[in-house]
Amino acid sequence: MTQSLEADLALLHVVGGAARIAPPPGTLAQLAPRRCARGRGEDALLLSLAIRAARPAAPSHLDHLAGLAAEVFFGTPGSVTSALREAAAIVNDQLVDANRSGSRHEGHWIGAVLRGNDLYLAQCGSGQAILVRPGSVVRLRSGEAAEKPLGLSLTPHVRYHHVEVRPNDLLILTTAENEVWSEATLSGLATLDLDQAMERLVAACDQDITGLMARLVPAGSAGLQPTFSAAVQAQKPAGPSPSRRTPPLGQELLVRVKTLAGRAGYQTLRGLSTMLARLAPGWQEPLRPDALSQRMLALTALVVPIIVVSLAALVYFQKGRREQYQAFFDQAFQAVAMAQTRPSAEDARTDWEAALRWINQAESYQTSEDSQALRAQIQSALDALNRVVRLDFRPIVSGGFGSDAEITALAASATDVYVLDARNQIIRHAWGAPERGFEIDATFACLGSGERFDQMGTPVDLVIQEEPGALGAEGVVAIDADGTLLYCAPDREPALAQLSPPDVGWGRIQAIDVYGDDLFVLDPMTNAVWIYRASGGFFSGTPELFFVEEVRSLKGATDLALAQDELVILYADGRLDRCRRIADGSAEGGGRIRVECDPDPRFQDDRPGHEPSSQIPGAVAAEMTYSPPPEPSLFFLDVLSNSVFHYSMRLVYQAQYLPREPFPTEVTAMTLGPPNDLYLAAGSYVYHARPR
Repeated sequence: MTQSLEADLALLHVVGGAARIAPPPGTLAQLAPRRCARGRGEDALLLSLAIRAARPAAPSHLDHLAGLAAEVFFGTPGSVTSALREAAAIVNDQLVDANRSGSRHEGHWIGAVLRGNDLYLAQCGSGQAILVRPGSVVRLRSGEAAEKPLGLSLTPHVRYHHVEVRPNDLLILTTAENEVWSEATLSGLATLDLDQAMERLVAACDQDITGLMARLVPAGSAGLQPTFSAAVQAQKPAGPSPSRRTPPLGQELLVRVKTLAGRAGYQTLRGLSTMLARLAPGWQEPLRPDALSQRMLALTALVVPIIVVSLAALVYFQKGRREQYQAFFDQAFQAVAMAQTRPSAEDARTDWEAALRWINQAESYQTSEDSQALRAQIQSALDALNRVVRLDFRPIVSGGFGSDAEITALAASATDVYVLDARNQIIRHAWGAPERGFEIDATFACLGSGERFDQMGTPVDLVIQEEPGALGAEGVVAIDADGTLLYCAPDREPALAQLSPPDVGWGRIQAIDVYGDDLFVLDPMTNAVWIYRASGGFFSGTPELFFVEEVRSLKGATDLALAQDELVILYADGRLDRCRRIADGSAEGGGRIRVECDPDPRFQDDRPGHEPSSQIPGAVAAEMTYSPPPEPSLFFLDVLSNSVFHYSMRLVYQAQYLPREPFPTEVTAMTLGPPNDLYLAAGSYVYHARPR
């Protein structure tokens, strides 16, 4: 079961080699407000923003932009990535407007969203996130994003990352352009507390820098209140050093109230007495400072502002929210009207995008039939521009596959869907057809069906094995991390077998795929893809290395797919490898096998403003599936937007598939079934839709 985490923070502000007490401008840490958009209630936003210009930006301006980005983020419903994009867009709009005067303001920001134990990152311009844990330092940054800061184009270029975090991980966010700290310095922070870690970072920093550092701790152990290191502050060349952390905001206000209570209370009472003297005849004697006790004066100073604020809040909620809604709605309506006058759909893109931001702002105050209708119009126009297809995903089984199911893998044929529930160690079978519906096969014998397979660990992947297979019928093959195979098919007894381990042994099997009679096994820890041949339907014998001459680095490989005779490998950072085995000469003549790989696979996009990229722009691809002819293509599951990206085999963008109604939870698995059926797992349910 995943653990919910919080962030204990320290702010990073180094100038001239010393730490500053003042919070770094443009740095923000905020929990979801009480009233936020749908999907934002569990999010915690961390943000570091910098502006580079001929004349330095005022700290107040940076703080204003950071606050504006946070307001838009928490006011935008839907996925984390869409909310981060809207937050970046509002800052970009502000800088674009400023640059129209002839100046050049470049915005650089790195944003992070913590939800449970998932960390979502977005980079615009230069910036980096560093994740430190014992024995590991991971730098998350994009050189492509660094070259495209905010303010220089009408739409922001955002690079996303997604990682799972665990307790005691240390996260550093900064907009620094280069690698400020060495691996040795960073790796030594894993076991230090925040004060010690901050002291070490400042000591090793040779440039001015702003940002923040967060220790991730179990929920309830920390808030998002910034903390400041006493040891770091002691390095300041002049001025007194604080002996403890800055007191929380509530304590600071209490001190101020105690100090000013007498004077504020007297001024308040004097003002009231003057007003009453004018209203009530006979009340003419001025109030003396010693007429009331000091306690009474302090009490008055506290109570009167509360009354005033309460009255103002009442007026705001009754009238102010409606006015704010109407103002933003009118702006959205005007942007739509402008879009409809543009000479082409692409010329209208910026107007439609602006309209979406305004309607998001409006609906953060109120949702009405008018706002929903306008949103639908805006979304439809943007979907057409972006080739986004919204599908009606329906559960294949009413009630799902168990209230506590954790579905981690799917496999499908034309009439069968196999579901791996990793939490309960069950492989289930549903049969039927998308048009008629599916039902769970109660007689299916496989893992968790009463059969005991003590040798079988938790399966890591499932694949369909076509008829006759190992059991004389079409079925499914599951594999665990140590090479144990389980063969299951409807109306057949399951069979267990063990793959012969390679000479170097197993590292950890990550994924498998079947092509013809061959099983391909991805083991990134041993830097290998192994091939096993089938004998009587069972994969056995001594494995053969796919990469026989040139050995590629498979570090970070997460999935593989066989596209006819081509092996496609997906990496955690979104890159691909595409390789083919080619036989030179005949086996009788002593021929050899060589492997040819695409030196630089690039995702192509013929939509205006999109350049070739080594990753899918704006996505974190967690899983990949090949769709065979007549239209061979690749489908990628994006965990940031809970959507599927569709690319041709030449890696040309075809579409992005989104649910018409958002899934209740994150999508955890994907598969395709012939002829063109898309299945996604979310929570305990499996959903189906047909893209075309």
